[in-house]
Amino acid sequence: MQERPAVCESPESKYREEIFALEQANRTDEAIAVARRAQKSFPDSKYFGLWEALMLPVLYDTEEQIDRYRARYSAGMAGLEASFNLSDPEDRRAALDAVSRHLNFYLGYQGRDDRNLQEQYARFVHSVMAANYPDWVKPLVMPRLHPGEKIRVGFLSAHFRDHSVAKLFSGWVRELDRHDFELFVYHNGRTVDAVTEDVRQLTDHFRHIPGALEPLCRAVAADNLHIAVFLDVRHRRMMMMSALRLAPVQCVAWAHPITSGSPMLDYYLSGDLMEPDNAQGHYSERLIRLPGLGVCYPKPMIPKPLLRKSRSDFGLSDDRIVFLCCQSIFKYLPQHDDVFPRIAKRLPAAQFAFLALNEEVAEDFKARLQRAFAAEGLEASGHCVVLPLLAKLDYWNLNLLADVFLDSLEWSGGVTTLEAIACDLPVVTMPGRYMRARHSYGILTQLGITDTIAHDKDEYVDLAVGLGADRKWRADVINRMKANHSRLYSDTKCVRALEDFFRSVVVAEAS
Repeated sequence: MQERPAVCESPESKYREEIFALEQANRTDEAIAVARRAQKSFPDSKYFGLWEALMLPVLYDTEEQIDRYRARYSAGMAGLEASFNLSDPEDRRAALDAVSRHLNFYLGYQGRDDRNLQEQYARFVHSVMAANYPDWVKPLVMPRLHPGEKIRVGFLSAHFRDHSVAKLFSGWVRELDRHDFELFVYHNGRTVDAVTEDVRQLTDHFRHIPGALEPLCRAVAADNLHIAVFLDVRHRRMMMMSALRLAPVQCVAWAHPITSGSPMLDYYLSGDLMEPDNAQGHYSERLIRLPGLGVCYPKPMIPKPLLRKSRSDFGLSDDRIVFLCCQSIFKYLPQHDDVFPRIAKRLPAAQFAFLALNEEVAEDFKARLQRAFAAEGLEASGHCVVLPLLAKLDYWNLNLLADVFLDSLEWSGGVTTLEAIACDLPVVTMPGRYMRARHSYGILTQLGITDTIAHDKDEYVDLAVGLGADRKWRADVINRMKANHSRLYSDTKCVRALEDFFRSVVVAEAS
């Protein structure tokens, strides 16, 4: 997702603001047209051309539209390198400015095999970074470990705050064995909060270096790490850094559950329960399958006495069966809209609660739902409530009021599923082909609740209808979830396996 441009009165910045607004409102073709005009007006700024070539919708209207934009993206990617002359100093700097403003965010939400396209973009970013920082792409020798010396591991992210990345991976920071490991954390985000301070207290060395790329790279290089772990590359500077060689061994974690494609990232740290058998083929990195989910996630502490809003506060009815459909709106693909009216046709009391990015995207999504419900002879407005994004306490409150959590297809819930289970909300899921569509499957498998996992869309609908209609079954699932929480939360087996991996790779690289 592109970051909102800084407010500025220059003509170039006004173009950026207009394109961003149109893009976020899902007016993609209009945004592309403005980007094209901007590139003509500012030919020395390569960013508009990059943005125009690779722009994708927030939300698709049809599956055919996915095909059209994917073909357009592929063509844009193919012509991208030819549009830059990296041997020319001015072009080289313009290319660096372009990649520093762009994030290849929405590609993974098409539900397709993205490895080749990810690799193409990552190779392009690497070529730009190598041209501008040739000393930071050279191979590094693994520092030798002297007797009593600890392995130096650095964790990098722009999201060491109240964010899904910190929620998923702070357990690694907290539980890593300090007898063998010296821990460095690099927080590149501008926002700091109580989570940031907690992480600071857990680390041996905490570097808060917001904004600028070069000071952050210099700090990592100066610390002479054995291993660098990018917790995610869904931030522009993290993507740029992942195209450099700042440690002898570099890994990426699964916060953005898709291969980085970067030739500078050696290993992908994932969870065994979430990966299909053929998973290695989905990654340019070497896949490391840590036990379970691969994360040590503490049980969320839900302050239930403070969460006193009623269903009516969210536009929901007390006499309905409420299905919570709370994933980011761009996870919902049009070819799967049919599951909602199919459920509603068999369970007339069904009511579905969604969360939308903004009003414009909400209206586009409602139009899609209306078509799907009309195909079943139903009216979407009688069953669907599309809410704005909620603050954390309101979001948890909504979880407590719902009856069933309906997982999204093709890109599953992760943190949302872990929080739903802590709110005693039964989960219906269907694993897909790629790890990003198998988070909830892995979570339920580790929890030992597999009877709400569907094998196909027909069974997904059957399970949703059954859980919605059968209070006794819902209560039984909830009781079994509660009894098995210790299997799921604060699981340290993956950390022990991560430590073993770190030790082995340092020895292997040093020999």
